[in-house]
This record gives sequence, structure tokens and C-alpha cells, in this order.
Amino acid sequence: MKDIHLWGVKQNNLKNIEVKIPVGSLTVICGPSGSGKSSLAFETLFAEGQRRFIESMSNYARQFLNKAPKPDIEGINNIPPAISIEQKNSVKSSRSTVGTTTEIIDYLRLLFEKMGRSYCPIHHCPTEKESVTEATDKVIKNFAGKRGYILVEISAEGRVAEGKKLHSLLLQDGYLRIYLPKVEAKKPAAAKTAKKASKKVKVEVVPAVASSPVTSEEMGTVVEITDAAAIKKGLPKETFYLVIDRMSFNEDERGRIADSLTQAYEASIKYNTHLVTRKATILSTEGQRLQVSEEASCPVCGYTPPPLSSRLFSFNSPIGACPTCKGFGNILDVDESKVVPNPNLSLAQGALSPFWMPSAAHEKKQLLAYCKKAKIDVHTPWRELPKEHREVIWNGNKEFFGVKGLFEYLDQIKYKMHVRVFIARFRSPFICPTCKGSRLREEAQHVLISNTNIHQLSSMTIEELTAFFQKLEVTPYQQEVAGEVLKQIRSRLEFLMRVGVHYLSLGRETRTLSGGEYQRLILANQLGMGLSQTLYVLDEPTVGLHPRDNDRLISILKDLKELGNTLVIVEHDHDVIKASENIIEMGPGSGYLGGQVVYEGTTKEFYKFPQSNTVPYLLPQKKTALRTIRPVDVSNYKVKLELKGAKGHNLKNLDVVIPLNRLVTVTGVSGSGKSTLISKTLYPALARALDIDYLPAQDYAGLDGTEHVKNVLLIDQSPIGKSARSSPITYLKAFDAIRSIMATTQESQSRGYTPGTFSLNVDGGRCPACKGTGYEEIDMMFMDNVVIPCDVCDGKKYRPEILEVKYKDRNIHEILSMTVSEAMNFFVAHPNIRKPLSVLKEVGLDYLQLGQPANSLSGGESQRLKIAKELSQVQQKSTLYILDEPTTGLHFREVDLLMKVLNKLIESGGSVVVVEHNLDVIRSSDYIIDLGPEAGKKGGNIVAQGSPDEIMKVKKSLTGQYLKRYLEES
Repeated sequence: MKDIHLWGVKQNNLKNIEVKIPVGSLTVICGPSGSGKSSLAFETLFAEGQRRFIESMSNYARQFLNKAPKPDIEGINNIPPAISIEQKNSVKSSRSTVGTTTEIIDYLRLLFEKMGRSYCPIHHCPTEKESVTEATDKVIKNFAGKRGYILVEISAEGRVAEGKKLHSLLLQDGYLRIYLPKVEAKKPAAAKTAKKASKKVKVEVVPAVASSPVTSEEMGTVVEITDAAAIKKGLPKETFYLVIDRMSFNEDERGRIADSLTQAYEASIKYNTHLVTRKATILSTEGQRLQVSEEASCPVCGYTPPPLSSRLFSFNSPIGACPTCKGFGNILDVDESKVVPNPNLSLAQGALSPFWMPSAAHEKKQLLAYCKKAKIDVHTPWRELPKEHREVIWNGNKEFFGVKGLFEYLDQIKYKMHVRVFIARFRSPFICPTCKGSRLREEAQHVLISNTNIHQLSSMTIEELTAFFQKLEVTPYQQEVAGEVLKQIRSRLEFLMRVGVHYLSLGRETRTLSGGEYQRLILANQLGMGLSQTLYVLDEPTVGLHPRDNDRLISILKDLKELGNTLVIVEHDHDVIKASENIIEMGPGSGYLGGQVVYEGTTKEFYKFPQSNTVPYLLPQKKTALRTIRPVDVSNYKVKLELKGAKGHNLKNLDVVIPLNRLVTVTGVSGSGKSTLISKTLYPALARALDIDYLPAQDYAGLDGTEHVKNVLLIDQSPIGKSARSSPITYLKAFDAIRSIMATTQESQSRGYTPGTFSLNVDGGRCPACKGTGYEEIDMMFMDNVVIPCDVCDGKKYRPEILEVKYKDRNIHEILSMTVSEAMNFFVAHPNIRKPLSVLKEVGLDYLQLGQPANSLSGGESQRLKIAKELSQVQQKSTLYILDEPTTGLHFREVDLLMKVLNKLIESGGSVVVVEHNLDVIRSSDYIIDLGPEAGKKGGNIVAQGSPDEIMKVKKSLTGQYLKRYLEES
């Protein structure tokens, strides 16, 4: 078997390394965070695999792509085309859903086109089309043994001719009788309802219990049109029916019925100009009516559905999208909670936020003048104002435009950029009133397969959907037409079940998924595509997975390998490391201390390798807790938060007690409601109670104990800065001190430079070409944009004359290129710079460069940087820190560091709540709240709570059982 052979790799911090990766195997790259794992896996292996694939394209395609950065490498042999599956969920569009990402919705649309049946929204019977033969069968079946007429409707509007002209035309064609219905208004009314039905149909789809196609009415009269009196009177202006034949509907009359129906079909088109489809009406002498038509339509009222095409079921196509919300499922409207973020304020204190903006000074004046005139008290808090006063201020009247009036006026001038920004600040999405969030036009929702429409299928969880398709019965004809589509849907659903996202629904927006969930969707999708001879590079696929789900994931990775692919996985999880065949350990340290291959070879040999940083954590060892667990007796505990009646998403009306000054870990399988409880309910509720932030919280009944907390912080993995100019040193607010030092040098003072000259955010000292980012981004039309170093400043970010200014023989670019540990020695005499840097060292980030762009930091690094910022600030007492999976991207050694830092926060008077799957963190927690027992609808309950020892005694707690096994193994 050939190997992928790389040599002379110098990308980022890699130190001229050589590596061999066996083709067709599962290789794990491990090592401390920042040791060069991603540089090797993504920026070298994947980048070169993709670049070579691009090289195989035509010159025309390549002219857009030729500036793709080649990795800093001497050579690679035997590299297959590469696909990278990263953790970042970069989807921002609300049009992207789980269904569109996994492509299942495309197969479903095709299935509805081939197998769906349209139903009438009023009568709930299937719309049918009948050829002459089918119509004949239907007549004999419904009217066997009865006598009656075969009629053709000639409607009031759209006749081929009027009055005497039509009369003579009918006589000329040999028609002698017409039928006048008893109640003339009845038929047009029914037609109107059908018309209305097609416009304003109720969306709740009643299960299609097909009502009989035969309706009853009172018999009208048959009139001869040949006698003199009829000729004088003329034909009625209202709708009437042409009598084609009168007969008995028996089997032996089949030939005559068929002839008459053929004649009726022809006549319906001939005498009605507005009809495109042939139709006829059959009426028995007892007043029973049946409609037949060559086009699919309701046999009772004539409702005609649009032609079934897959685009009718797509909310991204104008044919299928709901016309009100254009396929978004919601509409943006003024949100009272944003206009009045703090209802405890009075109007005079600025309760109505938009009126207190500097640009709305005139409107504010009018508001206060109106309140004075209408005797509305401007000093009473908004929530205590009488309802009628609040309504008049909101909706306005003749004398005052109101909040709504203000936004209606702004809508007219929203071609101005600043007005659009202003409006966006106070709007929120609300469910679309027309489609009730289904995103599709109403006609599409009356097409059913097995009594279910496409929106109902999209709202089911993957698990329910899998069960639906397992039970779905298909006729031999349907199997012929849609067999392949069904096979694809079932296999893709099975892959999604196996990657452990069974609790998601196809309608869930992709942008609301966590990085780990998104990565697993893409993984399932890749399995569905069934590629082989490909190199897959994965970034920590176990992130956000409960230990229970790791086994499933590993079996999927092995399946990908069995298809003949090569897998390279950057991972810290012991289960994945144990399941691999080969290991490359990077290290020995992070940043400039890393970048070397510590070990390369088979997994078996890896466990015997003494110099490894990772092996000691994988081998069975006596795992002592990092410290003694602080006891928590909840019933007698004084300082605690109590969240009552949490009902958001899948939470089942939970009452949760969170002891303060303790390390509290919230655990449970993926999708059991941990983030909903902590990030979406507890954090917004507490932030609002403390007047820190006004975010919408999920539904809850009450929150007690807020008097024990003075501040709350949500520390997640989101990037610390959006621009390339933000860096660790700017985030810690220590760059100001460095700029001041640079501005006090003799050279700077003689040239008149100020601290602002050394800023990257304002013009002055920064490079005018790249505006201080150090690179240029080139638009690649239909490919990802390509980033190359700025050719004016050569990536140094400053003008050449600024770089001439030196402090201790280093210019500003060289200072920003230092690592934290170098800078600590360099600024030894400056405690205001050294202190924040020493905290970075404490959280294990001493390998970062001061000026490293914030957008190049991993999620784990960003999160630890936020913790470091908190540690460097003095006030930690009575602060609640909420962390969401802080161990993401951390090596075992760094997890120990993190635990020490979290305990330091608690010892200085803070409280920490962590949402986590890592068993080392769970083992060292003071108090655990375990949610479950399963994901989605089967989750949202508290399975167990208490110390790690108490959790392990609960049989129902999956976390407790895995923790017990983990400690027993060691």
C-alpha cells in the first residue's frame, strides 16, 4: 500500500517536518493545542489535495483560481483529492435548513412530484382526472341502474357567443334541450367558493378522508329550445346546462355512455371560451350529481390544483414559496421587547428606545408634547401605565403618529443605509401569518403522501421520519417510478440516525446548529454520496458528543474508510485515538515550541512510546480528583439560584437549583436541552434581572436568588474579534500601553508621533493599501476568496517609516510578532502589560503571538482568552461565569490547566456553570445536573443531580454510568 508522503513542510509553525500517512487508513493527529495539528492537516494536506484537484481543471477555470496559496512545502506524493469537514458552522442564511444541507428535502420534493396526491382543501377528496373510459367506469359504478342526463355547463361568463347567436349555434349543432338548475345562485356560489379556496385556503390539512364524489341537489327543469316560445324568450343569461343525452346508466349501455361523454367533453371546450380542460356533469333523475374532467380537479367543487412539479415544494423557488414571507417562514416586524428593552423605566427615562436615539430628537419632543396634552404620566414605569395609554403610544392616533407610525414613515425612506440599520435594530422575526411557518404556498400543503404533507414531514424529527418511511407502503407502479428516490431517502436518514442527530428535524435552520452538529450532518451527507479514493480531513468530530454517541461516530468513520477512503482526523478524544490505526503526535509544546513530529507510527506502538505528551493520559492510571470536591447540600444551601418552570424547546417545565460559589456542570446526551436551559433561558433571564443585557429568553416561570449575583458572563467559543486587526493583545486592552511606550521613544517624539500613530484601526501609521490587516483578499468569483500577503507592506501592517521607530531594538511589527512568553521577559519593567500576559500563561496560551489575528484562533483558544481577560480583571466576586463546552480543542494537559483556572475563579468569590461532556471535567465538578434521558422530545427532564458520586449511583443516568466505567477503567 502506498503512503501519502510529505516532506519539507514549513507551513506556519511547522519545522521542516517529514510525514508518511498510509493510504486507506484511519490516522489521528494529536498533540497540544497550537502544536501545528491544523497546520499539517488543513493548511498543508487538505490545501495541497484541493490545489492539485484545481490544477487538473482547464486553463479557463484556473484563471480564476491560480492565486490559491500553495502550502510552504517541498513536496507531497500520492495525495488523493481532498475534502475537509471542519467544525465551524459558517452558515448565516436562514434559507438553509437541515433538509437542504443533507439534500434529503430535494429527494422529498421529487417524491411528492412522483407520488403525491392533490386533495381539495374544502371537501378533502382527492382531485382526479378522468379519460372518457375512466369517466364511463365512474358513471356506471356510481349510478348503476339509474336513469339520468349527461350535461355540459355553459357558464354565465365566457360563453362562445351571446343571445340569439348562441341559440342558433346550438340548434345548428343539433342540440334540442337545456337543463335549468333549481336554484340558479347555487352553482356559481360553489364555483366562487372553489375560486376562493384556491386563494385563501386554511393551512391545517384535515386528514384526507375522501368524501363521496357524488352530491345531491333538487332537480331543476329540462326545457326544449326548439319551440317558438323558447326562441322568443331566448336562452337564460345565467349558467345553464346543455343536455347531451338522456339514458339509463347500465353496463350494457357502456358504448352509448362513452360516445355521449366524448361529445360532452368536446362541447365543453367548444361553447366555453374560458375552459382549457374538457369536463362534463352527470345528473341522475333523483338529483344526484357527479362531475368528471380530463384535468385533475375536485369532483365536487371543481378546485384545480397547480401542476405537481418538484419546484412547487421548494421554498427557495418563487413557484413554491409562500407569497407573504417569500419562503422565509417568518416576517420581520417591530418587536416590543426591543423597542422597550427595560419596561421598568418610565417614558421620561427613555423606556421607548428608538425615541431616545440622537437622530430621533424631533420625534422625542413630539412624544413628550403629546403625553403632556393627553395627560399621560411620563414618570410612571412603562409596565405600570394603563393599557389604553400604552396602546395609543404604540399604535398612534390622529394627533400622534405612535411607535408604529414612526416605523411606517422610516420604511418609506429606507433607501438610506443608516435608516435600514436603525430599523433593523428594533425588528424581530415573527411567524408568517399566511403559511404558519411552513414557508410553502398553500396549494403545496394539500398534496399528501399517506395523509401527510411535506411540511409535516419536515417538522418530524429524523427518528420519526425514519419510522414513517419504514412503514410507507408503495404500489408496484410507485415503486417503479420512485424506488430510487425512496432508497436514497432511507439510506440518508439511516446515516443521520447513526451520526446521532436523530433529534433534529429537516425544517431546523442550519445556522442554529452547533459546530459539532453541523460537522456530523456533513459527515452523514458524505457517507450518502459514497465517494471512494478520497482524502477526508476532519476537525474534532467528537465535539459536543456524549460518550454514548462516540461509538456510533467511530463506526461511521470506519464505514467511510471501508469505502476506500483515507481519513485524517485532528482529535483529542481517547475513544477515537484507540480506534485509529496510525497516530501522528505533534509537539512537544504549543506555538513556537511545537511544530515537530513527536511520534509517527501505528497505534499499538504509540502506547509504548515514553516521550509522548498524550500517552500518560490514555494509559490506565490512578485518576485522583484534582482536588477535594466542595460539598453541596442543596436543601440547606443558602446562596443559590432557582430557575422555575423552564419550558423552552424540549424542556419539560423544569425547576433547577444552581448552587453558587461552586463548579456546577450541566451534562446529558446531545440534544437533551443543556444549551436551551443554560444559554437560552438562565443567561438571558439573569442578564435581564441584573439590567446587563436584554435578550429574549425561552419560556420560564420565575428566577429566585438573583440578589446573590452582581454580574453574569457567557463565555462561549465565538471569535473574540470580527476584524483581522483584533488580536489577543488588543482584546486584553494591553496594546494601548505598548503604543504609549512606542510613542515616548526619542525617535517618535522628534517626528511628532502619538500613540494613535501606532494604531491599526485609524489612518496614520498603518499601511494605506491593506488598512492594517497585512493581507489582501481576492474575490475568486465562484470559489472561496483567496488571501495573499499585502504586497505594499509585505504583511507588516505599518508604513516603512513607522517601522524605523524602535524600543529596545524592536519595532512595533517585531513586538507584535513576539509570543506571550517572550513579551513577558521583554516588558519585565511594565506591570500593566506583564500582568494580563501572565494570566495568558496561566491558561496555557503563552505560545500565542501578541498580534496574531483573532480570526485565526481556534474556538478553544478564544474561550480561554475570554477567561484570561476575566482573570486579569480585579472584580470576580459574585460573578456567575457560564461556559459552553470549554474543553473543545484542548489537549488532556490543557484540560487540567483549565480546571485550575476555573477553580481559581471560584476561590476568588465567583461561580461557574459549565455545559460539558468531558468526563475529566465532570469528575472534578462540585455539583452535576444531568438532563435526558434521551435527545429531542425524549429529553428535557432532570435525570439526576448531585455530586459525581451521587450521579454514578443513578442507573438511569447515562452520564453517571459512563463516568463510573471511566473511573473503573483507570
